[in-house]
Amino acid sequence: MGSEIAESESLPAPFLAKLMRELTNSGIVKASRGPGGGFSLGRDPKEISLWDVFEQYDGLVLASECLLGCGKCSDDDSCYVHSLWAEPKASLKKFLVSTSIADLAEKRAAKAS
Repeated sequence: MGSEIAESESLPAPFLAKLMRELTNSGIVKASRGPGGGFSLGRDPKEISLWDVFEQYDGLVLASECLLGCGKCSDDDSCYVHSLWAEPKASLKKFLVSTSIADLAEKRAAKAS
């Protein structure tokens, strides 16, 4: 099943295998081996936000760490990009938290029909 996903999404199989392993370790995805095995969601798709997935790979950019890699960045002790990044960062996080896997599936189905 992993090779089918890689092919349909035009992803290199080793890259997809790493992504799926990380998603499985986090509980977002379940993996089953053997004939008829494959991948399934670990929870109801309405309960999995894009933030849940995003956090596995790039949560640092929206955390308290500095966008430029200068360590902790806050309103009191910030880099020169901090004030410019604050609003887009908040908007992006709001979108990721409020959008579920089910929302994406509905959009994809609507576009396909």
